[in-house]
Amino acid sequence: MDALTLARWQFGATAFFHFIYVPLTLGLGWLIAIMKYKYLKTGNKTYDDLAMFFMKLFAINFAVGVATGLTMEFEFGTNWSEYSKLVGDIFGAPLALEGLTAFFLESTFMGIFLFGKGRVSEKVHTFSAFMVAIGGTLSALWILIANSWQQTPEGYKLVETPQGIKAVLTDFLAAVWNHTSAIRFLHTVDGGLITAGFFVMGVSAFFLLKRRHVNFAKLGLKVGLIFTAIAATVQVIFGDIHGWLVAEHQPLKLAMFEGKFKTEKCASLDLFGIIDQEKHESKMLLKIPCLLSILSYHDPNAPVKGVDDLIKEYQQKAKYYASLIPVLEQKLKEAKTPEEMEKIKEQLIMAKVKAHSLNISYEDLPSIPLVFTTFHLMVYLGFFFVVVVLVGLWKLKRGTLYSSKGFLWLLVLSIPLPFLANELGWISTEVGRQPWIVYEILKTADGVSPVPATNVAISLTVFTIIYTILFIIYIYTMTRAIAKGPNIPEEKEINAPTEPNPSFTTAFSSNREVK
Repeated sequence: MDALTLARWQFGATAFFHFIYVPLTLGLGWLIAIMKYKYLKTGNKTYDDLAMFFMKLFAINFAVGVATGLTMEFEFGTNWSEYSKLVGDIFGAPLALEGLTAFFLESTFMGIFLFGKGRVSEKVHTFSAFMVAIGGTLSALWILIANSWQQTPEGYKLVETPQGIKAVLTDFLAAVWNHTSAIRFLHTVDGGLITAGFFVMGVSAFFLLKRRHVNFAKLGLKVGLIFTAIAATVQVIFGDIHGWLVAEHQPLKLAMFEGKFKTEKCASLDLFGIIDQEKHESKMLLKIPCLLSILSYHDPNAPVKGVDDLIKEYQQKAKYYASLIPVLEQKLKEAKTPEEMEKIKEQLIMAKVKAHSLNISYEDLPSIPLVFTTFHLMVYLGFFFVVVVLVGLWKLKRGTLYSSKGFLWLLVLSIPLPFLANELGWISTEVGRQPWIVYEILKTADGVSPVPATNVAISLTVFTIIYTILFIIYIYTMTRAIAKGPNIPEEKEINAPTEPNPSFTTAFSSNREVK
């Protein structure tokens, strides 16, 4: 393997490990804040117990997330120096703001929450919970602004420097609020809310199955279910908007998402199929006519461009920009004012960059089966989550939620699925962006550092070992903390009903609970 392949594997592996912990941090902070707010408003001590217990689990997750995330920023300098030279002035700002405005906010108030209990007022304690949640959300905001700029760059210009061509920020708001940053932020954060919701439901279901901390677990399951039902339903809307923006701004990614090699008018939405990248064809087993055109362009007759036709389009654009270069060079010689020279220079640099970056071939594409499969599995899991929470709400209304062993086991076994869905979404998004590291500006192959492959191989091996050890420690610590349970007595809850009982009801029912 060459340095490029190894560098891609290393960044992919470190990002994959890091992104295991991010969604739970994003969502669990808000669930804890809601629990603390409910305690403040109702005085129900169980809400406070829930918040304290899950904040301990949050802290474990947060610590490992920080440890795995720091190395990624260093990799931009070690393995992706050419990329850093080009976009460092733009990409570095959100990363710095993430550390200054989000990380310290989150970690400081998490300390107040964990160690300030009994030392600060309940209002301050609740405030600290909301600050933890806001800090995590701000962290996601700045990271996703940086990532979205790579996907749909805006608010910049290219200039020639002694170190080479660089992207310089010209409009901060345009760069921050580019075409996809808002929906990418909402889609990702909501994925974290779903992850946290299933985590709380699964842990609560575990206690119910073990007949431990029953009243505590009932309330946790109810809060988690209602929270997740809202998040999972809203995610369907966010996903649709996100897909529409991908169709508009990244048509090649859409074509790979859907396994479309040829342009189709009234394009079908293909649910299951086999992709043959070598033969440029896909064999779909289940199709819904015209639905892809409707979802992507809100027009059943709209054409969805295929991979083959898009490659030809990019090559034609590259030829067009290449033809502009001698024309602009001649205009530069004839320019009479400094302002005119500066304007032509910007156009010339952009033409040179575009002529190279858009000159892609079929061999430059990533694994289309990988993009297609990960994207579709993510979507299927999203709808699975909706079905699960709807069934849970139905059981809650009937009064059988806490005693349905089959459903409780489903919740326990479903804990890893939102984590998987987030990883699948990340893979499809980032692999689908290829062959560019900055969309239509810089090819991934041109962003790698000029370092020996051996150096990257050694660091890749070391990181893989360390991250695997960290993951094992994480799983052990989390499961041990869950098994230990909250620091509350269990004696008063021994006689709680554990089998279906028509008299045992919920807040949604007309009867009163039998105690």
